[in-house]
Amino acid sequence: MSSSTLRLEMTLKNPNPIPQRNKGKRKECRSNPLFILNYLKSGYMGEPIGILKVIVVRGKKLVIRDFKTSDPYVIVKLGNQTAKTKVINSCLNPVWNEELTFSIVEPVEVLKLSVFDKDRFKADDEMGDAEVNIQPLVKAARLKEILGVANEGTILRKVIPDTDNCLASESCISWVKGEVVQDVWLRLSQVESGDIQLKLKFLNVPAIPPPSNFKPLT
Repeated sequence: MSSSTLRLEMTLKNPNPIPQRNKGKRKECRSNPLFILNYLKSGYMGEPIGILKVIVVRGKKLVIRDFKTSDPYVIVKLGNQTAKTKVINSCLNPVWNEELTFSIVEPVEVLKLSVFDKDRFKADDEMGDAEVNIQPLVKAARLKEILGVANEGTILRKVIPDTDNCLASESCISWVKGEVVQDVWLRLSQVESGDIQLKLKFLNVPAIPPPSNFKPLT
């Protein structure tokens, strides 16, 4: 990746957004772990410990908010980071299969999501919300680093539903294709029905090589 892609053009007047010079590469930059790490190290967020890939897989038995159906989309938040999926028109069992990327910093916060029905002429209707604690995923990834090599499909940890989470069923954190992965079904709250399936992936913070002109102090 060229140095121009990794360049951050922040100013103290506008520290929050991640600026982009090339709008055509905006999506690519935001999802690139090296780009995110440079943004974190600029001093506007906490110490980075990893990258979280959130795949919003699908929804099941979502509530009706229009005449006989809904036009759902999902907003996902981690700390002050927010991303959303596309809208699926006229569907109560939508399939998104969209990957959203977040940075994980200390202290590790809860991953939150909200489902909305897209409306054209009025405010979007709420279709429920849920949250999931990603601490077990982070701890499982750290355990994997300590233990070393794991066989494909090795279950590193199990998380069971309880009153402190929105899990609809038991969730396993496994070693899959070289990644620490957690599959979860979340039960939406504040509504009569609705579940959302997510796949969470933890990536270690990549090492950033020093610039070519870097000379250590002697």
